[in-house]
Amino acid sequence: MGYDEKDEFYLLAEEDAITGLLNRRGGEEEINDYIAEHPDEKCAFIIFECDKFKKVKDTFGHRVSDKIITESADEISRFFLDKGIVARMDSDEFVVFYINTTIEEVKEKLDSFIDEQKPARMINGRMIPFTFSAGVAMYPEHGKNFEELLDKVDIALYDAKYRGRSRYTIYRNGFVNAHQNQLMFGLEEFSKSLPGGFFVYEAVGDEKILYANDSMVELFKCDDMNDFRNFVGNSFKGIVHPDEYERVLKTINEQQFTTKDNNKNLDYIRYKIKCKDGTERLVDDFGHLVNDPTYGMIYYVFLLDVDEHIVNR
Repeated sequence: MGYDEKDEFYLLAEEDAITGLLNRRGGEEEINDYIAEHPDEKCAFIIFECDKFKKVKDTFGHRVSDKIITESADEISRFFLDKGIVARMDSDEFVVFYINTTIEEVKEKLDSFIDEQKPARMINGRMIPFTFSAGVAMYPEHGKNFEELLDKVDIALYDAKYRGRSRYTIYRNGFVNAHQNQLMFGLEEFSKSLPGGFFVYEAVGDEKILYANDSMVELFKCDDMNDFRNFVGNSFKGIVHPDEYERVLKTINEQQFTTKDNNKNLDYIRYKIKCKDGTERLVDDFGHLVNDPTYGMIYYVFLLDVDEHIVNR
C-alpha cells in the first residue's frame, strides 16, 4: 500500500460514512491533539442528542432516521464549525469542541441554536418531531481530556432531558452520575401505559419535579413538556391549585407521618388543578413516598382526572 493509499485509509477510518464528519475515533484524536497543543486555552465540550430519536426511528424507519442524522449534522456544523471540531459520536449523538471561548459566548451560541429549533419539521413528506438536548462542560475546569469531558457532558445532557428536552445544561459539581440518571428513564416506558398523569418530585425543599409523563402535559393543557414545567414552576406546589396547596400539604403529611400502620408510605387526596387555558379540573392524587439512594426522599404520584374517569366508567 502506497503512502497516498495509506493516508486515504486512515482518513476513511476516522470519517463518519453518513455525515462526512469525524467519527468518534477521529473526533477524540483531534480534540486530544488540540488540547495537547493548547493546554491553557479555555474551550467548551458540547454533546448534542436528538430528542426521542429511537421512537422516531422505530416509527418511521431508517430512511427518515438517516435524514434526521444528516440534517442534524448540517445544523450543528452551521452553528459551530466557525471555530469548532465537530464529530458524530454514535447514532444520534454529536460532539462539538468549541475552541478559544468563554462560558458567556457558549451560552449565547446555544441560546440561538435552541431558539431556532422547531418542534417538528417536514422530512420525506412527513412531519417529524425533531429537537435537540445538549450538555456542556468546560476545558480545563471540568476535565483535562476527551474522556473526562465526555463523562461530564453526559451527566449534563441527562439533566437537560429531565428538565423537558429541547434545552441545554452546563455541568456543575454535584450532578449525579449519568448511569444513575438513566435509571429514571425507565419510568418513561412504565408510565406510557398508565391511564393518567404520573410524576416524581422531591419531598423536601422546593419540591422539584424530577420526572413527568406526557399525560401531565395533556392534563394541564400545555403545548409540550417544557411548557408544562414552566407553567407549574417545575414544582409540586405549582401542580396544586393555589387555593388548595396548604390543605393538600397538611393532609399528605398527616397521612404519611401520623397515620398508624401506614407502612407502605401511601397517601391519597382529591384537589383542584388550574390548567394553562384557565379551566379547573378535579384530580385524585395517589402518592408513594420513597427513600431513593440517589435522590433522597421523593414522591411517586399517579394523578387521575376525576371527571374523565367518571365519564369513561
